[in-house]
This record gives sequence, C-alpha cells and structure tokens, in this order.
Amino acid sequence: MQDIRIFGKKINAGYLFSSPGVLFFMIMAVYPAAFVIYLAFFSSGKGIAIDPSFIGLENFIKVFSNTRFWQITGQSFVYAGVVMLLNLSVGLALAVLLNQKCLNIRYLRVTRTIVLVSWALSPTVVAVMAKVMLHPQIGPIAQILQKLCSSIVFDPLGSTKTALLTIILTNVYMYMPFYFLSLLASLQAINENLYEAAIIDGANGRQQFFRITLPILKNNLLTLMLFNFCATFTYMDLTWIMTEGGPLYSTEVLATYAYRTAFNSYQFGQASAIGVIMFLVAVVFSVVVLRRMNKE
Repeated sequence: MQDIRIFGKKINAGYLFSSPGVLFFMIMAVYPAAFVIYLAFFSSGKGIAIDPSFIGLENFIKVFSNTRFWQITGQSFVYAGVVMLLNLSVGLALAVLLNQKCLNIRYLRVTRTIVLVSWALSPTVVAVMAKVMLHPQIGPIAQILQKLCSSIVFDPLGSTKTALLTIILTNVYMYMPFYFLSLLASLQAINENLYEAAIIDGANGRQQFFRITLPILKNNLLTLMLFNFCATFTYMDLTWIMTEGGPLYSTEVLATYAYRTAFNSYQFGQASAIGVIMFLVAVVFSVVVLRRMNKE
C-alpha cells in the first residue's frame, strides 16, 4: 500500500485506514476493562473514590468472604456448562440430521428457516416471550390447566428447583441455531470421498460419524465450546429480564451479581473485583481449550 507523507514523515496508508477501528476498540473495550481493573484495586466502600488510594486485594477478600459468592459461582459454572453442552449437542444433532442427502430440498429450506427464527430475535424479546408463556396466571399452559380444572400450579420461573433450568432452556432455544449453522457449514465442507471410501470398507453410519465426522469437526467444536462458555459465563440479559436472579438467588449468576453489587449496593470496587474474577475464569478456560487445540 502506498505511503502518505504527514508532517514530512512517511506513513503507510494502511495505518490510517485501520486507525478509526483501533481507536473505537480502545475507547469501547480497552479503556472500560482497564478502568474496571483500576476500581478493583483502588476503590473501597460505596461509590467511586474521589481520592483513590491503593487498597490491594481488599475488594477480592470481601468478595471471597461472602458465602453467597460461592453459591453464585457454582450456579454460574452450572449455567455456562449445561448451556454449552446442550447448544453443541443439539446443534450437532440437528446439523447431522439436516445434512442428509436423501431429504427433500424444500423440506430442508423450511426446516432450517424455522430453526433460525429464534436466533433472529433479540434477547429482550425472547425473555419477555418466555415470561408470558410461563406465567402462572396468563400463560397459555396455565390457562389450559385452569380450563381442565387442574390443581397443578405451573410456575417454573417461580420455583427454586426449576427456575435455573428454565433459563438454561431459554438460552438454548435462542442461541442454539448459531451453533447449528456453524456445524452444518463444517459438515458440508467435509469431502464426500471419505464417506464413500468408508462405505466400501464396510463402515456403518455410527462408525462413519465417530471415525470421520467427529475427528474432522473436533477443532471446530472446541472453538465453539470456548466461545459459548466464555459468552454464557459472562452473560446476564436473559437471567436479569426473566428473574433478576430470583427466586431466592436460585438463578443468580456472577454477571447479575456484579450488576446488583454495582448499581443496587453501589459497591463499585467489589463489583469490579467480581468482573476481574469472571475475566480470569474466561482466560483460564481459554488457555486450557487452546492448548488442547494446539495438541491436535
């Protein structure tokens, strides 16, 4: 790319074209992240310190000493882990099913469109729809039970036993199509000659899947697993809109806990410490998965 002279100095024009994007990233991502780390080590009490002073690990000690933090951390891992497994397993199953050559092309197009509809909706719309559908009084399921004169109270979001599972299934309903689409594209990129050779050697469908399909998709699956876990572990939209962490903190995750600590209790230092902990968990998980991928 041609060089441009600015104030008598030669500058590659590529730097000028990329500078707006770099500047935007610095302002919208790097600076907020750095400020959160700063608050975690320099802000104590309520609000943001006017005269900041280094307090070391004080905010982290307060967070770790709270017994509720460990319950919420466990729920966060369960939430992210189960969502990851369901998204990948259901997405892979649908991708394999809809990649069959024997299916009618019109049927495939209609089915793929139906699967992708939920992904086109915003998290707010999905969360509100789920709340209405599962409402114990005005929801359609509750209305059907009332007309049948049933004594069953259908309120999955109001029970501590089913609320987290309900949010997990809602998350899978919304985001699974993305993983389905990614895996379907990967399946369609596999050379058909591999399967033809396997059939000649006498391999059945199960053997073809475990000996050809899965090994080829392994790195793609690990990449999607990394993305899904890190995104879900730090995700709060569905949880906050549907339950706000209730009932009785049964659906509280670290993201909603950090939000509540910051904007309800105004403990910005402790909230920033929770954010740093979430970041470190994502980094550790990323390192483990990337090392696994590099070994392949």
